[in-house]
Amino acid sequence: MLTQPFSEAVAEAEKLIASAPFVASEQDLAEGYDYLAGSIQASLRLAWAYQRDFPYFVMSTGPYTKLGLDNPDTLYFHAYLRDDAEYVVTGRRGSTADLSFQVLKGDYSPVEVPDSLSAFDDRAIEVGRDGRFELRFGPSGSGPNSFRLGAGSSMLLVREVYSDWDAERRGTIGIRRQDRAGCAPPAAGPEVMAKRYGVAGKILLSRLRTFLAFPEWFYLKEPVNTMTPPRPTPGGLATQFSSAGPRPAGTWRPTRASSSAACGTSRWTTSTTRPASPPTRPASTRTGGCAS
Repeated sequence: MLTQPFSEAVAEAEKLIASAPFVASEQDLAEGYDYLAGSIQASLRLAWAYQRDFPYFVMSTGPYTKLGLDNPDTLYFHAYLRDDAEYVVTGRRGSTADLSFQVLKGDYSPVEVPDSLSAFDDRAIEVGRDGRFELRFGPSGSGPNSFRLGAGSSMLLVREVYSDWDAERRGTIGIRRQDRAGCAPPAAGPEVMAKRYGVAGKILLSRLRTFLAFPEWFYLKEPVNTMTPPRPTPGGLATQFSSAGPRPAGTWRPTRASSSAACGTSRWTTSTTRPASPPTRPASTRTGGCAS
């Protein structure tokens, strides 16, 4: 069957969820399976979006597709790149508290964190009075609103961060490879479909293993009931800070600091923070015990 590699990956992923070392109750396991469902959706989207010659932004992480360390007040979009091509990014700035861009070399894996080659927010770009902007990313990166793609550049990550979900409105963003304007990608045949399902399975397992390992990388060696000092997101985003910490086994869930407020959250996610006033979120946004 064409989808067999992906089916086998889903079965292996279920075993990873069931055997996670911190699962202590049926509720923990149920939350893990919910986390798995979001990861399955995201993995399929990411595999289909791996088109560096005809890229588009895909929402890799959001309220219903958690990633393990995401900021619950951020929508994440990314597109895949080639480091020797030129790309044009166009959009209209919304009214969110923050809009940032980051070029990554590689991707998160169970053994490493990707290098950040450049990072900046909307204060570093020229935005029209109507909110529209146009950015260029390429090997040269010269001129206004132009940014150089360093060797190994593979992904453009865009973060749209909210402080007030009720009042702020999201913007729009798109991307194209400059020398492919007016062209269309070749039709995908059965071989391409089979490859995409195989890639989706690999993404799914890597995604789960990576963020099961993440606590040990960054905070499990810290004393229980403490939080690490807030630190900038790797890459130097001035508006993104992270803080995390462990808790005693069998007691209160891990804490997530959202500005000055802390609340309980799932064992399956560890969230980043940003220095802003405490945000409000719609009740439907599943980000933990104090979403309201």
